[in-house]
Amino acid sequence: MFRICYMTFILLICCSSSCKRFNSDELNQQMIQGKWRLMDVKRKAYDSIHIDYDKQITYLVFDGNKCTQEMVGLTTSNYTFTIHNYSLTLYVDSVFENKLEINTLTEDSLIFTQGRDSKWQYIRMEQ
Repeated sequence: MFRICYMTFILLICCSSSCKRFNSDELNQQMIQGKWRLMDVKRKAYDSIHIDYDKQITYLVFDGNKCTQEMVGLTTSNYTFTIHNYSLTLYVDSVFENKLEINTLTEDSLIFTQGRDSKWQYIRMEQ
């Protein structure tokens, strides 16, 4: 009996030590890669700059740990980013720029929020 319990214990230790823990940050980092088009914005204006997102085509492009925001015909902004606990943190030249919560990240849908007043909804563009 003792030998069976001992063997079961050894088997349990071997199986649990060979399994990799689920890492949502790593999975989200993989899933966010590619080109996304902004489809809808709900945002409380905190500054005097007004952008009509219905008329302005805006893309986010994620490549590795780099993110580029392309506002066609207006501007391009380059960032590095990290993902941790369903939050996307953006940096410019290693200096904190912005933090967004990842509410939805699927194969074809990406939704960020910032507090209760701001929401950005993207769809994945075909590569």
